Amino acid sequence: MLQAQIARSTRHRTLGAVVALTLVLVGATSAAAQQVQTFPGSSCQASGSAQDLSYSGVLAANRGNSTRSAVCPIVRSNGTEGWSLIAVYVRDRHSTLNISCVAQARDLSGTAGTGWSDTRSSAGEGDQAIVFAAPGIDLPDYGPYTVVCSLPAMEEANQPSYIASYVIVEP
Repeated sequence: MLQAQIARSTRHRTLGAVVALTLVLVGATSAAAQQVQTFPGSSCQASGSAQDLSYSGVLAANRGNSTRSAVCPIVRSNGTEGWSLIAVYVRDRHSTLNISCVAQARDLSGTAGTGWSDTRSSAGEGDQAIVFAAPGIDLPDYGPYTVVCSLPAMEEANQPSYIASYVIVEP
């Protein structure tokens, strides 16, 4: 019992440290006022026709035996500006596969191939932040932003990889 409490406490401190570091880095990049919005991982929805994710509280997890994808919509506060940072907080529990996320900014109609996209991945197991910095290009005004993450299959019983939350920081 004590071991489980220590492990849980360590995970929370690790995730807390990642969140704090991200916020410090964001604060250091700009003195201007910024809008920070945080969304629970459970806001992400399974992608594709046969995709199943497990939802509990704030998490979206893959408890299946194959890789599954989740689409995480981002609600923007400033439709004519880009972002300062998008971060996806994940727990990677697969020993050989990483969580991979694609951030996308499209034109107002959502047309594929418009706007911008970038792919980032976790590195090994554990609590991690997958961070997308500002793209450095003009993005389509008012277009939708999304993050699509690919979660590896569950290797061990009751040890799924999951999306805990995601954040957008806008100027």
